[in-house]
Amino acid sequence: MESLLKGIFENYPKYTIEKQASPSYVEMYTRENKEIIIVYAKAKQSSSTSEYNNKNIDEKEELDLTGSPLKLDLSLHTVLDETLISDEPQLWRKEEVFHAPLDVEQAREILNLYNKSVSSVSQEDSIPMWVVCKPSESKILLITNQSNAEEFARGLVTYEGSMLLEEVDVENMVQEFASQEHISEDLVTVSIDCKYSISGISYSSLTMEEQLNAPHGGVTELYCEWKAKTLLTPFISCKVHFEQEVAIGHLASPCNAIWKSVTALHNINQLLVDMTAAGLNTVNLETAVIRNVFQGMKRLNNTKRLNNLLNETETYTYTAECPAGGCLCITEDTSSLRQCMTSMSTQGSSNDFTYKLWDILRDCETAEELITLLMQALKFISSGKIRPFIDVNNKSYLSKLVLKLSRGHSQTAKVLKNLRSSPPQTLSLVAQVGMEKTMWEYTRVMSLLEHSFFIAGIWNTDARSHESIEQINQTINDMTMGGDFTLNPFENIASSEHSIRIDAESFCIEDPNELTVDDFASLKKHGLVSEKKDVNEVPLIADEIDISPWKNLLMKFAQVHACLEHLYRAEMCLRADFAQLKPMASKLLEHYVSEKSPIRTVGQLMSEPALKIRIPIANNVVQDHLKKSAFWYRMELKKKANCSEGIPRECRMIYVFSQQPVFPPQVWQYLEPPTEEVAELTTVEELRFHCTKYVFLSNQVSRKLDFLNNV
Repeated sequence: MESLLKGIFENYPKYTIEKQASPSYVEMYTRENKEIIIVYAKAKQSSSTSEYNNKNIDEKEELDLTGSPLKLDLSLHTVLDETLISDEPQLWRKEEVFHAPLDVEQAREILNLYNKSVSSVSQEDSIPMWVVCKPSESKILLITNQSNAEEFARGLVTYEGSMLLEEVDVENMVQEFASQEHISEDLVTVSIDCKYSISGISYSSLTMEEQLNAPHGGVTELYCEWKAKTLLTPFISCKVHFEQEVAIGHLASPCNAIWKSVTALHNINQLLVDMTAAGLNTVNLETAVIRNVFQGMKRLNNTKRLNNLLNETETYTYTAECPAGGCLCITEDTSSLRQCMTSMSTQGSSNDFTYKLWDILRDCETAEELITLLMQALKFISSGKIRPFIDVNNKSYLSKLVLKLSRGHSQTAKVLKNLRSSPPQTLSLVAQVGMEKTMWEYTRVMSLLEHSFFIAGIWNTDARSHESIEQINQTINDMTMGGDFTLNPFENIASSEHSIRIDAESFCIEDPNELTVDDFASLKKHGLVSEKKDVNEVPLIADEIDISPWKNLLMKFAQVHACLEHLYRAEMCLRADFAQLKPMASKLLEHYVSEKSPIRTVGQLMSEPALKIRIPIANNVVQDHLKKSAFWYRMELKKKANCSEGIPRECRMIYVFSQQPVFPPQVWQYLEPPTEEVAELTTVEELRFHCTKYVFLSNQVSRKLDFLNNV
């Protein structure tokens, strides 16, 4: 490439000439994000962009040209409505604000010079060049040369004015194209696509902390395409794709009720791995992170929360309710993910004491804080003042220990001392509860949209793991003959070799009365009570809890959570019900929970929270949205394949009708009327669109033509 551009670099040193992926305004007309050479003048901050900047904000925010994503008071996150658009969506990317135009004549000179350089280059080695132009009298916005040794290819984009959609005569445009190419109208193909902006704007180019604090946790759009000769979306026959970007862990998302557990488990697991590999002394508990704290997050008083839990437990010792399935946040009246997740955020998912305890411990900022609070809780329990409620399905070591300590034992002091002196053992006891609870919660929540039989199969690699969701659903239907089919989602997990539900019978002898048990032999076996006088002896983690399956489980949690975030946003933005979301849930699970999943670790989502998806969606789910005006429309006219009539050349004509400028302010400022006079909405019928046209020509002819003098 250097050799092709050498002459241009020498003759035009003041312009930016770089090889990169297509800018947004080029991609709009080519529909491709391939590599090109872009030429523009480097712009400085000027009055034309002052509306996007504030003199008092720092340099980092000055680059955020869609408006500061942090301008919203973070205290309002909990009342955000995902269907409202707080910032105006843009068609150009924020870094493109520095793309200033060249005079048209200089653009032609550069392209003619480049045209000579590629005259002997093969099609594979030739890279398209695009030059940003100053749209003065000619209204030319872009000129391109895509030539090579075998063809002379060129194109330009011009501004055609502003108009109502009703003023666009597609039939007349087809006639003009056919007349220009000397072919009959039935040899012209018309393809139209458009995009509806449903909610939010993209913040994917911001930092991780900015994304999680942004006014929206993502963007939701609908992309439609059809062949009919009309710009009015045929909402019954068009193909519709659901496009969405979400920010995992966004502060306004109630899905964090589970995601907080996943991130804490990820951090605890990493600590346990480090302790096992390098030794306990290599980890400083006072700085070892359990909860990642960043700007905008609320600091919690976990000591106060624990005291409240213990006091509350004392009052309902014998009156704890056990709802169906043990789940508080899902009832027969649950009709939406929002209802479910909001309930989980406010009251938790279960009355089980160790699950409630985990909800507090996961919010500890350091490992030292977590261990200290756990010791405080166990010491209070051992006083015999409370009899914590433990769900019958909770088989974790910690739940057994809590039950035994609450009955009172002579060896309690030694148990607590050994736990305090063994951080790996303490952290693994806590994490095991967190693993079980998180797995159970994802199973319960996702079973609202997909059968629990499939969701439970995600956590272990059973024989059905290679089957598609449709095949598994058919199997379930065959088993139940279409009727109701109740299945304990943990029935297979408990017996799986990959289970995190470790056999706890050896941990404590089961007593049918289970009121007073003084036999601590099983505790000794697992190292909680030392036979030696050295109370500082540290039992090995391997003797207590096998953490090897956790790495894979954490990956599965991250994958399922991505599906949950997308589904929650879809429900909110589209006002969809469970029946409408089920097909989407199947597609999301197939994409994220598979060997080809783009998500491999929890840490990946913690550092890069933005996720994008594009999946087909049934038209009836979004029919009301399709009856409105789209954010932009694009129409492409070209000859039918293998057309032998007319002028022997390739010709494409693409019209773009957009509510907002396709180009950044440095380019668009030269056009009239001003932007604010276009897309003013008083009634739906009066919405005006900017119209730009891209004409592309390619000839298999001699290359002695002057560039674009008569296009």
